[in-house]
Amino acid sequence: MDIDLKNRKVVITGASEGIGRSLALAFGEAGACVAGSARNSERLHAIESEISGTGHFFSSADFSKSEDIQMFHDKTISAFGGIDILINNVGSIQKLAGFFELSDEDWQEVFDVNLMSAVRACRLFSSSLKQSVSPRIINITSVAASRPGDVFPHYSAVKAGLCNLTISLARTLAEDKILVNSVSPGPVWSKSWDDEAKSMAKKSGDDLQHVVAEIRSSSAKTLLLKRMGVPGDVTGLVLFLASDLSSWITASNFTVDGGFNQNPY
Repeated sequence: MDIDLKNRKVVITGASEGIGRSLALAFGEAGACVAGSARNSERLHAIESEISGTGHFFSSADFSKSEDIQMFHDKTISAFGGIDILINNVGSIQKLAGFFELSDEDWQEVFDVNLMSAVRACRLFSSSLKQSVSPRIINITSVAASRPGDVFPHYSAVKAGLCNLTISLARTLAEDKILVNSVSPGPVWSKSWDDEAKSMAKKSGDDLQHVVAEIRSSSAKTLLLKRMGVPGDVTGLVLFLASDLSSWITASNFTVDGGFNQNPY
């Protein structure tokens, strides 16, 4: 069964690369009108030449700043009139480090980018979503929320907060028929992994491609499917949750992790 999102108006934050970019292209292919935001305007506008369909809107914004979120909201409503789907995808680990290596500033930055961006976007776009016939909020979280380790504890903590925000919003917005769910990807190759590989290669003097291969191999060993994910592995589930096929699903979290969590509940 094909997923038809023709003329649905969807906001995707962090749309210039990784999962966000893959989502923007997939929603365009499904017939939706996409409003995408990201810090990197060059990469963001490159999507305009790749995305299928017409009527899309892209504008650079730093979602760690409330004023940028307000500006993007106002531009989107001006361009679209309203929206049907909000996908809070923007997120970043920022710094791969242990607890005692993270400063207050490191914690605050990750908090603002990964959690407060969603809080602010939901607050601003909720009035528009209430006017939609098929309103959806989909938060992109992480398996790190339920499987924290000794590195990036700040990221794990705020992603857990985003999972809990999903449940709270689903309860708050149930009377308005706004369905709120989250998707928790496992290790999907992204800019954060790229940056870490470059840092490791620089420190060790090793070839970058060799470092990338080592990271991929090491991560794959923890997964039942024996490979790291790619952004396209996440898009199908998000498209489903955005469609009418998911009309009896809310307050739920869905894991897409290649068999990392193995949690039956």
